Amino acid sequence: MPHDSVAQLRGGSQAGLKRWLKEVIYARLPCGFRAFVYFFYRYVIRLGFLDGQAGTAFHFLQGFWYRYLVDAKVVEVKRYMKKHDCDVVTAIEQVLGVRV
Repeated sequence: MPHDSVAQLRGGSQAGLKRWLKEVIYARLPCGFRAFVYFFYRYVIRLGFLDGQAGTAFHFLQGFWYRYLVDAKVVEVKRYMKKHDCDVVTAIEQVLGVRV
């Protein structure tokens, strides 16, 4: 499938803005820090704190912990690739036990 780039979505649409934020801003933040930024966006800017105690747990686990875990796994795979001089498919299979 062809990949839509930010340049193709410049119509000011909501999808274009979200794609731009993901590709230009979020993807370039340091690993770990972007999880905090996303949690802050959901919990403070989008008023997630108004959801009460259950909302706090949800936003923390889905907005921070999950994304931090993904970043940690990406770093782990990259470290394995560098140490063993292998491709990404082999590294994912060896580190995560996921067949790609």
